[in-house]
Amino acid sequence: MTSPDPSPGSSSTAPTAPGSTTSDAAATDADADATTVPRVTELWVAPERHAPMEPRRRVEVEAGAGVVGDRWHGTRHRHVTLQSADALLEAAEALGAPVPASATRRTVTVSHGVVPTDPGARLRVGGVELEVVRVAAPCALMERSMGPGGAAALRRRGGSVLRALSSGPIAVGDPVEGLLTAPTPSRGAGPARRPDPSTP
Repeated sequence: MTSPDPSPGSSSTAPTAPGSTTSDAAATDADADATTVPRVTELWVAPERHAPMEPRRRVEVEAGAGVVGDRWHGTRHRHVTLQSADALLEAAEALGAPVPASATRRTVTVSHGVVPTDPGARLRVGGVELEVVRVAAPCALMERSMGPGGAAALRRRGGSVLRALSSGPIAVGDPVEGLLTAPTPSRGAGPARRPDPSTP
């Protein structure tokens, strides 16, 4: 005599493939998350303008002020600069040489995705909410940090300047919300964006 099927609503354990375990399934989910969720891969700060960039594993962000210890802390809008590793690969292809994240003098580098550049777009990095102010345009310093042609290679690939709307830490490995999944469509022959007048 066979046992009756479990009644609706009764608890049951989903079957697993022969030889697999629950921990194997959890590991697979974690691997999928790591490849689909953009995360912070590098953090860089400079204590003053033109100073060498210094790597960090974690930074503190203050709402309305920016990254504590960074050269732009306390400025009106330029609180955080954020770029994508995808864009750095494109820049390297255009330049014909590797483009290290530190060479662009941006604060935060994320694993993948397209950084929005439209003013007002919102991002969340770890527990910190950020708002796009403008595109982060390359400057003459890129010619020194990346070599001749560096500024041109980084054009439209330099990420965005953001203001900090909330306070909190940002650490390597933190998830990033609000990135685009495909390049922003061309706006045609309209007026070009005004370059960022400030020097990194």
